[in-house]
Amino acid sequence: MFKDANVVVMIGGQPRKKGMERKDLLNLNKIIFVEQAKALKSASPDVKCIIVANPANTNALILSHFAPYVKKENITCLTRLDHNRALGQIVAKTGCL
Repeated sequence: MFKDANVVVMIGGQPRKKGMERKDLLNLNKIIFVEQAKALKSASPDVKCIIVANPANTNALILSHFAPYVKKENITCLTRLDHNRALGQIVAKTGCL
């Protein structure tokens, strides 16, 4: 699937559904990202991976664990949602903008 790929953007992941706990979501996404890790064996040795599917930071950690042949520094994620939530919490607590 990723044969000779230099850059892989992983947008697929299980979205959280009504009544689903975080651990349920993590277990489902683990299955997805373990399979993605296996598929990365055919990518370029210097492949860069960007994880978009939330929880992106946890999915990136899962991928890096199950894809030891990909350099850790080549796996990253987009966590703007987490960034925005953290800023919102800081503003709510401090009243500062």
